[in-house]
Amino acid sequence: MAKVNPFRGVRYNPKAVPNAIDALAPPYDVISPEAQKSLYDRHDRNVVRLILGVIRDGDTDDNNRYTRSAKTLSSWLGDHTLIREDEPALYVYAQDYFIDGKKLQRVGFICRRLIEPLGQSIYPHERTLSGPKVDRLMLTRACKMNFSPVFGLYSDPERKVDGILKSIMNLVSADVDATDDEQVRHRMWILTDREAISEIQTLLENKPVVIADGHHRYETALNYRNERRAAENPKGPQNYDYALMYLSNSHGEGFTVLPTHRLVKEFATPGVDKILSLLGGLFTATQAPLDAQNMEPQVTALREAGLKAPSFIMIAEGKSYLLTLKKDIYQAQIGEGLSAALKMLDVTILQEVIFEKALGISREMVADKKVINYTIDPSEAARGVLEGPVKIAFLLNPTDVAKVIEVATAGGVMPQKSTYFYPKLISGLVFNPLE
Repeated sequence: MAKVNPFRGVRYNPKAVPNAIDALAPPYDVISPEAQKSLYDRHDRNVVRLILGVIRDGDTDDNNRYTRSAKTLSSWLGDHTLIREDEPALYVYAQDYFIDGKKLQRVGFICRRLIEPLGQSIYPHERTLSGPKVDRLMLTRACKMNFSPVFGLYSDPERKVDGILKSIMNLVSADVDATDDEQVRHRMWILTDREAISEIQTLLENKPVVIADGHHRYETALNYRNERRAAENPKGPQNYDYALMYLSNSHGEGFTVLPTHRLVKEFATPGVDKILSLLGGLFTATQAPLDAQNMEPQVTALREAGLKAPSFIMIAEGKSYLLTLKKDIYQAQIGEGLSAALKMLDVTILQEVIFEKALGISREMVADKKVINYTIDPSEAARGVLEGPVKIAFLLNPTDVAKVIEVATAGGVMPQKSTYFYPKLISGLVFNPLE
């Protein structure tokens, strides 16, 4: 059976929600309680009511955020707020956005991808947490629908698939065109041309996929499939044998990976002098003034140092320190059992050396939000240290996309929150029915 497939998606009826942005929302895992309320208030048909329902006092097994999502879904299908595609389609998806004043565009498409155990032709690149997988499985059981796509990368150096997608984009107007609060423009084209779909399937049939974002969603889809197959023992392929997936070319234009900085909170960290002493054999340290309102000097110094060797900005006790790795000593002493590619990643060095050896923060502790939080904003990291409750923060350079592919396809797994692919995929464009 083909691995990449068109499908009869469920999507918003433009007659029911004429202004598309009213129905759309960020991925569930980046929606704060304040944003959740704002999305609820924005429109009574916003997808947040499906993907991240409100938890209420008195919730029971029979009446909770998941059962309410299922009831809402049924209601919207019944009143034609949501409609089913008449014929199988791929959904071309373009995002136009600005980074540092430069306009970029990332292009891909949404499909149904055959679910396989991780490591066969679909590879993770980060460790996952158990909590989100339980939450997403509960929602999938209740609604029998994939609401948000997994973000997957494939390798197409010749950009043949990109050429097909862009020809569609240039041929007709988008079926969905919406600009979000971050001024990212999201456009979607419904592709039903069988010849174009077949060509895309052929080009990608033997291509491995690396999960860029949505590890929890993919593992949830895998667990749900296994659950249903064990209970039903079907003879042929079923809708739940496929996951909703957005696929984009890792060699395409418009890729932005932002660093995810680490904020250490409820932990008895050693003093700065002790930390620098522990790290002195492996890092050079340069102190610099700290101004939380202007972190550009730190970001620039970090970027320039990172061109020569893995580097970090450590913020502690009101000061900033540029830590630059002594590569030769590190390679000889640290990282036994790690692949060469994984061993030299900044996120690995931070975990294996700085966290575990200097601060005593284990991998298990990193998974505890009481100990470690994350941000993509350097100023937020600095303010957290200066104003509390952050004890110490570490700024990182972004992880290169090619390194993500190299590590993942070699079977390596990076620490949690190693990457932040920007912009995030918006939720609410199209859903994948599992029945």
